[in-house]
Amino acid sequence: MDVHFIATPARETEVAELSALLPANPFATAGFFEARRQAGYAAWVLGLKDDGGELQCGCGAFLKAGKLNRTLEIRSLPAVGIDSSFWDGLREFCRQQRVTHLELGTFGSPPGVAIPPLASRCTRTSRSEFILHLTGDLSTKLSQNHKRRVKKAHKAGLAVRRTCSAEAVSAHQAVIKQSMDRRQSRGEDVRQIGLSPDDITFLQCRAGELFQALRGDNVLSSALVLRAPEGGYYHTAGTSAEGMALGASHFLVHNIAGQLRAEGAHIFNLGGADEGSSLAQFKEWFGASRVVLPSATCYIGSTGRYVISCAIAFFRSDRGALRRLVSGRLSRMIVYTADTGTARPGELQTDLVFRALMPGDLLALSVRDPSFRDRQLERLGRFGASHAYAVFAGRQIAHVSWLLPHTAMEKDPPRVFRARASDAEITCCETLPEFRGRGIYSVAIRNLLEVARAQGISRVFMKTTPDNKASQSGIEKAGLQRVGSAILIVLPVTQRLVIWRRFR
Repeated sequence: MDVHFIATPARETEVAELSALLPANPFATAGFFEARRQAGYAAWVLGLKDDGGELQCGCGAFLKAGKLNRTLEIRSLPAVGIDSSFWDGLREFCRQQRVTHLELGTFGSPPGVAIPPLASRCTRTSRSEFILHLTGDLSTKLSQNHKRRVKKAHKAGLAVRRTCSAEAVSAHQAVIKQSMDRRQSRGEDVRQIGLSPDDITFLQCRAGELFQALRGDNVLSSALVLRAPEGGYYHTAGTSAEGMALGASHFLVHNIAGQLRAEGAHIFNLGGADEGSSLAQFKEWFGASRVVLPSATCYIGSTGRYVISCAIAFFRSDRGALRRLVSGRLSRMIVYTADTGTARPGELQTDLVFRALMPGDLLALSVRDPSFRDRQLERLGRFGASHAYAVFAGRQIAHVSWLLPHTAMEKDPPRVFRARASDAEITCCETLPEFRGRGIYSVAIRNLLEVARAQGISRVFMKTTPDNKASQSGIEKAGLQRVGSAILIVLPVTQRLVIWRRFR
């Protein structure tokens, strides 16, 4: 059945239709939409409908216009794949609404979300959420440690209350501050202490409510849970030192799950946590399943607006960066080249495999460092096609390089050499840390020279910086010859790039 993209202002009927489609998603409720409106956003419903007018997938989208930028925020993306027509519709919607800044979140999203390359200035991240299915005996899902702590809290006489009162909000803020202080003392990066204005609005609009574990009148643990008819989302939480000793947070989460189930909910999303962290372990030990989801922040406005936005951000947070913008910059690059007709082929070690990577391979990359995958996807979006090649050690990816034909070289600044139509460039070369020191880099380059020759390319270039001795060594071992250098001058204020080339 054919589907088409829809974008409509979030009136009552449209929000009700979305909520009915996603009854367990707290980011698709009337209360959540109202909270975003009160925060100054224009609310929209985006999605795909079939020929019969039935909504097949959808999400809330919230637009806010500032003095310089127009931001579109999607908190909870639908389960759409990378080839879905949803993305083409979103691009067109952003163009029509003159969006410059796009924030794509997956809070409460189902598995299966895949974000395609949407812009050259795009930061992509992977995140994990923990889903507790409210079926069966919830106590049997607890780890032994969690069972002991819940039992300890019971013996201490803890009770749970649900409220949105001003007094409860103050107590919630106090225990969150205690939690943040503990994390900060452990050296963690704590960016926010207490309730945000958004969280207070969620309570005022009944998009969520507070669950609190008390001993007498003393709040030991508190959690803001966003609500949907069939689900809840553990949004912000904190626990006092006394509560930590008594197992108050374990007791509270277990009780919230039971109360949600009694009201017809079948999913309790415990929210996100960094992989391998103690918080992730805390959530998993309730019997929750981990779901890995993508997210992205993209700047899709003009270059000029982007430069001005960066300058303002630098002025607010980094005066040194602003000085660099005003004063300009100077750098240098070394250029190498090789004739593909005379290059010697690379000899692979017995456990190494060299092959091209398709777009699907890049999307499915699985490495310890998620930023490695994000960089490959950014290049895929920038170059418009995959020109990537990889060396695998066994079943693990060890190295990625890009062989750019003349048409793609234009999209890999700075252009420090003047190339002909029969030339290509090897660039964006990365060997993962655990595979360095095995000569894989130079082997990859030699094999890329063979690929270039087979494609009718007569000459290949590479560039690197003077301080990157490891790169220079690998390039020279592969047989490329140094042919010159270039001085790059970024002019003050305008940021215009001037290149002074020196070649033999």
